Amino acid sequence: MDTTQTDATPGDQPLKEAIEEFLQRGSKSGNYKSNLEYVLGNWVDWAGGRGETTLADVDKETMAEYAGYLRRRVNARQSTATDDTSGITASTAWAYYDYVSAFLDHCLKWDKIIENPAQKAVAKDELPERPSANSGNQQFWSPTERRALLDHVDRVASEVIDEKGTGAVVELRDKALVYVIAFTGARGGEILADSRDDRRNGIRWSDVDIENNQIDILGKNQQRESVQLPGQTHRPLQQLKRAVDPASEDWPVFTSHHAPSMYRVLPDEFERPDEDERSLLDHCRTLGVVPPALSTNGARSILKRLCKDGEIEVDGDRDYLTLHGARRGVGEKLYRERGAAAAQRTLRHADPKTTSEMYSHIETSETAENVTEVFGDER
Repeated sequence: MDTTQTDATPGDQPLKEAIEEFLQRGSKSGNYKSNLEYVLGNWVDWAGGRGETTLADVDKETMAEYAGYLRRRVNARQSTATDDTSGITASTAWAYYDYVSAFLDHCLKWDKIIENPAQKAVAKDELPERPSANSGNQQFWSPTERRALLDHVDRVASEVIDEKGTGAVVELRDKALVYVIAFTGARGGEILADSRDDRRNGIRWSDVDIENNQIDILGKNQQRESVQLPGQTHRPLQQLKRAVDPASEDWPVFTSHHAPSMYRVLPDEFERPDEDERSLLDHCRTLGVVPPALSTNGARSILKRLCKDGEIEVDGDRDYLTLHGARRGVGEKLYRERGAAAAQRTLRHADPKTTSEMYSHIETSETAENVTEVFGDER
């Protein structure tokens, strides 16, 4: 018997109880589950303030009022005449509404309600205009930017290797990191640690299979899957492994060299040495301690530093090349030279529509070129 079911009449179930069942079912975990808990918790509080505490209380008017509430928060953010810190962006408003709608879809699936009021047009009409992301305005690493950054990490690593040999651990880590994100198309959260999700603790050397050109990662779908590992990444990873000399295959590929993070994994009685980062790795090895993995925030700081030190000219609003920009850059290259199917397979988009929307600017540009050619003799 399913112990999560309630004996209450359908529709009479308290919202908090129904939400608990929703969160327990399926493979929800990590950031997605945390976001659901946060948004749905706030929505229940908002509905409770209106005296609506059960599923039966929620109708299209409720959702229209909630949509209007979200729109007012968007307006508060956009207004230049207010300091309202509760303001949100239009995309966030839609995300919040979609989370609530997903919960109500779950209730509909399990016959707790007879329809999803969040999907009623009269309710959704109260939302702010959904932002349309122009795919051409999203950052992607262009071939020129990618080459400039690769040249910079190659040069820095080479210079430090000449001076320190295998002691160039940080520089080789930075080089391998750039190569992996520049050519695999993996998401930053799939190869790096995330403090908000204990399942995402960075790829380990046991996950790297150079012989078969792949890395085992925890995908966005919360399932283990393989990411392609092209030849360009092999030598940087091999150089890094020789320098780090991991005590076991459980060591992270990309180790954090943030001293406080390193000390946190060492025994309390450990005395801090007056030495460099390499010595801390040596102490981890001696003490049988696995060093901490580099986080996504740490990787962003590294990319900012590398772009600044390398004087990389970055197109767009950002002053550095982002983690996700690397992923889009891989897809951009494949989409142009191998087509949509190749880009979809590499980026592991479940829906081809996602790939098409991400690179719609390419299709638009190519269509314009075709039309220009067809009407070339007409002025």
